[in-house]
Amino acid sequence: MENEKSQIDLKSYWAILERRKALLILPLMIVPLVAFLITYFMKPTYVSTATILIGDTRVLPTTVQQDIGGRAGGYDFRTIQDIQSSFLNQITSTKYLKRLIAVLDIPIPEEIKKVVAVTKASFPQITENELAENILVDLLRKQVIVNMKANNLIEVSITGTDPIGVQKEAAALADIFIEENLAAELAGIRSSISFSEDQLEFYKNKLKDAEDKLRNFRQSLLTSSFGQDTSSNNLREIAAAVQALDMDIAGESDQQANLRTALDNSNVDVNNMVLPANIDSIRDKLLGSVTQLSDLLTSYNWKDVRVVSVNEEARGLLDQMAAQIKAWAEQRYPDQTPDMRATIISYLSGNIIMDFNRAKRASLDSYIGKTRARLGENPGTAITMQRLQSEVDSYKKFYDLFVSHSQNAAINQSAIKVEAEAKYTVIKPATLPLSPDSPKRFRILGMGLALGLALGLGAIMVVELLDDSFKKVEDVTAYLRLPVIGTIPRMELPFGNSSKKHVPIIIGLAISFLLFISIVILHLKKNG
Repeated sequence: MENEKSQIDLKSYWAILERRKALLILPLMIVPLVAFLITYFMKPTYVSTATILIGDTRVLPTTVQQDIGGRAGGYDFRTIQDIQSSFLNQITSTKYLKRLIAVLDIPIPEEIKKVVAVTKASFPQITENELAENILVDLLRKQVIVNMKANNLIEVSITGTDPIGVQKEAAALADIFIEENLAAELAGIRSSISFSEDQLEFYKNKLKDAEDKLRNFRQSLLTSSFGQDTSSNNLREIAAAVQALDMDIAGESDQQANLRTALDNSNVDVNNMVLPANIDSIRDKLLGSVTQLSDLLTSYNWKDVRVVSVNEEARGLLDQMAAQIKAWAEQRYPDQTPDMRATIISYLSGNIIMDFNRAKRASLDSYIGKTRARLGENPGTAITMQRLQSEVDSYKKFYDLFVSHSQNAAINQSAIKVEAEAKYTVIKPATLPLSPDSPKRFRILGMGLALGLALGLGAIMVVELLDDSFKKVEDVTAYLRLPVIGTIPRMELPFGNSSKKHVPIIIGLAISFLLFISIVILHLKKNG
């Protein structure tokens, strides 16, 4: 019974469709064609897309990053939708779009100028150019599409009616995105470098002032002690002379030992060598110049002309002594070979030079010791010097710290720059769209078919609901509660009213034909 009732209902529905088929056929033919025809009056829009790859590059080794306070990495727990939303907000920001307008020199459309002329009175505090630029920014924002294909792939798309324009805008916007992100990643490091440079300059000046105070104190102390300017520079020069003498004495000692060994091997008795009186006289003068030098240093500094004169005189005596020893050796040892005589001369000259250098070193070292002792005699002086030295050490510590920090920040900046340049890569440049992205005619045609079918079925339902005539014998029995004695079947007469039923369909076919012809003409006209 259920199946029979279902079959009866289906037959009833089919009968309704048969009776009202004109209401279904007309919209099913006309609506899709009208929708398809409308697409020829729509402005075609083009889409150009640039794809950016965000890599994860590390230039510096982990140990180096730790040494310079490297950047700590972490996991990004955001979803792709969150990342996409973040990049969309970034790319469509007013800052980015204003840069896009400036880079491409995008002109203000006439439509926007008209809007500005109408709305300028409502915004007196904004100039016309600013208002027009803000409206253009809002217009461009609607044309930007950002999609994430993965965690590290960004598609930046621009829609518009000009294919060349959308290509340029997509390429420029991708470049702006990379430049801005690079600048943002370097901004923190640049701030750190700027801070380090400011602090470096500050502590450099502080350190210089502290060193000047200590130097001036020492100089004033030495001047008051000796009655002559014997500053720390003078002490450093004398200490350098002592170091040079130490090196000379060490070298001469090794050389004398080698010469003594060579003479012993040649059976030359150096112990019985007695130098003549003239050479001893020169030796005494050399040693006397050391005493004279020590006396001069109590009143004059190392660069004073008197001290320099004594040193020059000593060098002259050394040259004179070497010449005298050479003449004596050639006369004393005529049987020896020239090489052996040269060895004897070097050995005897070296002994006198070593005695002179040792005496000079002892004199200079004594002077340095006495000077330093004078500086430490007064407890107040020692405390003041300790305080000044402590300031110098403290500022030197901070200065060295910021020097290191500045160097590390510079290394970090270079590394981040290289990483950022390698991190953002346009793997698919914006291309020129050769065909419009919309309108999608076949999709619109399918939607028109669906809409026509819905309109036809809807019209049938409305007409059936408004029709209160009896369609079946059962309707008479159900509503009038009267028995039906008999029925007269409908007779279709030739050339009768049946032809009137086909009039709507014929009109629909004619309209559809006209629409189809219009579509063909527009298509041929568009394609030349």
